[in-house]
Amino acid sequence: MKKKKLAVLLSLMCLAMGSMTVSAETKLFTFSIEKGLCDPSVWTAKKADSEQRAYITPTSIVGSGRIWAEIYDSRGVTSYTYATGIEPGEANVRKTVDYHRTGYKGATYRILACDSHDEVTSNSFQVSGRWTP
Repeated sequence: MKKKKLAVLLSLMCLAMGSMTVSAETKLFTFSIEKGLCDPSVWTAKKADSEQRAYITPTSIVGSGRIWAEIYDSRGVTSYTYATGIEPGEANVRKTVDYHRTGYKGATYRILACDSHDEVTSNSFQVSGRWTP
């Protein structure tokens, strides 16, 4: 009888563990970018899964033109995703960005934003939002 109870208990524990989901770490960011420059801020987050997509959602955009954001390693040296443009009118539009280099669960990544194509037409461009590596 004890073995049967133990087997049922172990089965329930395995079922419960198998149904647990891991949610990715979502962090906030704020960029203030002048014409032709990058924002030097350090916004990092840990990748909680092996999905080869990142998500960037600007929630506030002030300025005119377009900036480009992408995910780098924690030092900001090696690019891991393709760049995505952010421009006025795209507040609360979630952008899905594919990794072009394998992103690893547990690794720390950094989001960077620049006016890399000289597309900012106002004195500065401010963007706040959230991102998930």
